[in-house]
Amino acid sequence: MKILCGKFSELRRHSLQLFYAIRDHPSTMLYNDEDLEVMFAVADSIGLNCIEVTVVDSHGFDSGISGCGGDVGANSIGFFDSGGVVGASTSKGISFSGQGLIVYRLESMGDVGKEDDLGAMFCPHQQRPRLSDAWKELIKSVGQLFVGGSEGFRDALRKYSIVHSFEFDFVKNETERVTAVCKVKSCKWNIHARLDKVSGCFYIKRYYNVHSCGVVGHTTKNCHANSTLISQLIKDDVRDKSKKRPVDVVDDLKEYYGVDVSYNRAWLAVQKAKFSAFGDYSDSFNQLQWYRNVVLNSDPRSVFDDEWDQTTNRFLRLFVAFDAYVQGFKHCRPVLSVDATFLKARHMGCLMSASAKDGNAGLFPLCFGVVDSENNDNWLWFMEKLHGILDEERRVVFISDRHRGIKEGIAKVFPSSFHAYCLYHLKGNLRTALASTNVKYKESLIRVFSKCAYAPTVAKFNQHMGNLLKHGGAAVVHFLSELPNERWANVFFPGQRYGAMSSSLAECFNSWILKESELPVLNMVDRIRKKMMKSMCLRRERASKWEQVICPYGESRLENLYDLVKTWKVIPSSADIFEVDTDPSVRVDIGRRTCSCCWWQLNGFPCCHAVCAIKYSGKDLNLYVERYFHVESYRQVYSKPIYPVASLLKGDVVDCGTSILPPLSKKPPGRPKKKRIRSNGEKVREMKCGRCGKMGNHNKLTCKEDLRPGF
Repeated sequence: MKILCGKFSELRRHSLQLFYAIRDHPSTMLYNDEDLEVMFAVADSIGLNCIEVTVVDSHGFDSGISGCGGDVGANSIGFFDSGGVVGASTSKGISFSGQGLIVYRLESMGDVGKEDDLGAMFCPHQQRPRLSDAWKELIKSVGQLFVGGSEGFRDALRKYSIVHSFEFDFVKNETERVTAVCKVKSCKWNIHARLDKVSGCFYIKRYYNVHSCGVVGHTTKNCHANSTLISQLIKDDVRDKSKKRPVDVVDDLKEYYGVDVSYNRAWLAVQKAKFSAFGDYSDSFNQLQWYRNVVLNSDPRSVFDDEWDQTTNRFLRLFVAFDAYVQGFKHCRPVLSVDATFLKARHMGCLMSASAKDGNAGLFPLCFGVVDSENNDNWLWFMEKLHGILDEERRVVFISDRHRGIKEGIAKVFPSSFHAYCLYHLKGNLRTALASTNVKYKESLIRVFSKCAYAPTVAKFNQHMGNLLKHGGAAVVHFLSELPNERWANVFFPGQRYGAMSSSLAECFNSWILKESELPVLNMVDRIRKKMMKSMCLRRERASKWEQVICPYGESRLENLYDLVKTWKVIPSSADIFEVDTDPSVRVDIGRRTCSCCWWQLNGFPCCHAVCAIKYSGKDLNLYVERYFHVESYRQVYSKPIYPVASLLKGDVVDCGTSILPPLSKKPPGRPKKKRIRSNGEKVREMKCGRCGKMGNHNKLTCKEDLRPGF
């Protein structure tokens, strides 16, 4: 007490009380040196190397430590080492008020204090909290119980070793007893736990918590941070982010747990986490029967057809169309974009889809199907299923690439419908046909080809086609010989495609389900259903707040057109026929909804000349916009909900007795492809190489340019 009081000014012995707490002695007061010797003797007998001693100020004082500056709150904490006497050491002064307490570490038997170290202030580092900090007290003392048997104890021991950065070896690793020692042979740290047969819990029977190896035995590469433990840590993250990359797992473990793991271990952990979160890839095909029963029980008018080989019981095809979207498509423009994308799960396969566009230019996925591969038979089957959910009296326009299966399927199943080729894919095919042509010259020819496709009149088409044939040569002539004009040119197309020139909607759907394409088939279908259900609900709520007649997208188009025509003059001819006096002037018949520029007829939406004439006539402009763009139709599109599927009832579903096996798929050589396969001639974004400095589709890692002088 005398040594402690000597550290403070204006401090007397009677103003302090010292307490310590060790096993079986929760609050023991130190009166004299004999009590201090007893404290050290007890600590030595039970193997303690650190004792917390509380210094309580009973009367209140204001003192400081000589040579020190600053203030420390009265509730700061320190320690007593069992091998020494009081030696107060701190880098800051102390200001007490009221009932304060402070605890010190005993350094030696003499009055020796640590010298202030101010070097850290010139290179400050703030220690960030880690998620593993919660594991520091998983292993405490002898008698501690662990629920879960030996596995629960081993899991706690692994986490404890990770947070304290040491490795251990199992001396005994059995169901009823586990013994572990530090991996450093000379270290005395050890622990022994066994099963209490009465309670069924594991408890620590012997524990020596002193690492005589010191910091030398610490490491961030802990072998007990195995793939199983890591998978438990990242399972929730993988469930929310199915495209979790192993390299991200490596970085997260380093940042949040302070442990280094290899890429291979992280990859295996991701696979185990996916299995735990989403189930078995192979068994998911068998669970499709349960899912079909639940969907049809909640909504019998939906379509959920799955087919499998009756001989081998292997999965063949699946078609899904929810009744909410089938009924909603009746209020959308009759234009469908069809396409297919490959799946990235273990058994691969292909996903086919048919998508439309709602009145606000939003994606409207009508239906989708899962098949083993994209071939003619599967496309014919998909078109037959699609025919079953569409209104037979409604003539639909299909837009797609020139896949043979799509062309034959539409011609056979929808003979009265119209089929247009995607202009984006056609330009890619033309780019391939002109592969040997100069790049700038080739792109100029492709721009002329686009003008031919968009030409609203036969005269304009013939004008641009003449330029294309004149400068394109034999390659263009051969390309156009296999391309009927009524499949791609606006002026010759027999149907109404409302300005849609490409199958971009299908590509949007493929991007929309990009993350889901890596999941097992059951989880993929369920997540797509949830996305469709959520999208329908959000759009229904948004449409309920609209007060205008036309959807915001159409209203914005009309406003832009009206701003353009404010200065135009209109000359009336009759009640419905007008001449818009511009350069050049055009003829507008608002009764027949035609304009001599032809854009009103082609797009199904009033052109700028029509807006000018209608506003001049004094009639309601909204009446001349087709019903598909009206808010009322938009609300009808999303009026019916998709019903939830409760997996809680999964155990109550009766199995039909047929076990469906996954399709046979041969894994191609090399790394599995994750990105979309580009079409032939598809233009890619150019970038500047950091090595050669040239523009192209390569970077400094794939650059093959010879940089030697003279080459």
